[in-house]
Amino acid sequence: MKRNSCARSLAFAALLVLPGALFAAQEATPAPPASQDIRYEIRFMDLHAAEVLAWDQCVHKERCRVASLAADDSNKKGYLEVRAEPAVQEKITRALAREDGAPRTQSFQVLLLAAGTKGGSSGADVPANAQKALNDLKGFLPFKSYELLDAVWMQATQDRIVQGHIAGRAAASYDVALRFRNVGTPDDRNLFVDAFQLKESLSPPKLPRDLISTSFSLKTGETIVVGTSKVDGTGEALVVLLTAVPSS
Repeated sequence: MKRNSCARSLAFAALLVLPGALFAAQEATPAPPASQDIRYEIRFMDLHAAEVLAWDQCVHKERCRVASLAADDSNKKGYLEVRAEPAVQEKITRALAREDGAPRTQSFQVLLLAAGTKGGSSGADVPANAQKALNDLKGFLPFKSYELLDAVWMQATQDRIVQGHIAGRAAASYDVALRFRNVGTPDDRNLFVDAFQLKESLSPPKLPRDLISTSFSLKTGETIVVGTSKVDGTGEALVVLLTAVPSS
């Protein structure tokens, strides 16, 4: 009898323990997939932008490692060294294939205006997009009249300096240089002009002067006032506007 009682007690105890054991088994978290180490070749993208793009694909940041390495080969920007799970590596591969294509090209229009603080020209020859950009800054610009002096179209390739030439009053002329990079997605098309320069053209023995040197962001289709420069010996100033021309 004692043996039967003992057996019943053990069976009852097993029933009590079993649900807890089953619950624990159900709650057990499977181990994450083993990480892979992959080196990606970057040909056109800015290395920092490539790092950010890869990092954004990592859902569990603590399981990822992303580092960049500059390349000695001038045909490449460098490399990304990534440690991540296979599924994340697949996402990074697709993202880089989409973004690290041939360098983007962009058309720009540069307008050079003469501006005065006294009433004068109504600016009827100034294009509507430039008029809007000037009106947006009406409270910050002291000018009351504008006259279009010249315009130049510039076709630029991402991360490369492009140069142009634009005429002022009489024999005055100016050199324009700019460099841009794409900082947006294919949908928003944000640009960053990291170098824009307007300077007097070389006319010996006079040395050329830098008149405007700046950097700024803009979107494709947007026109902005880049800067102004006072013209010596006159009551005028030069005003430079830039349009990132949408592709047709």
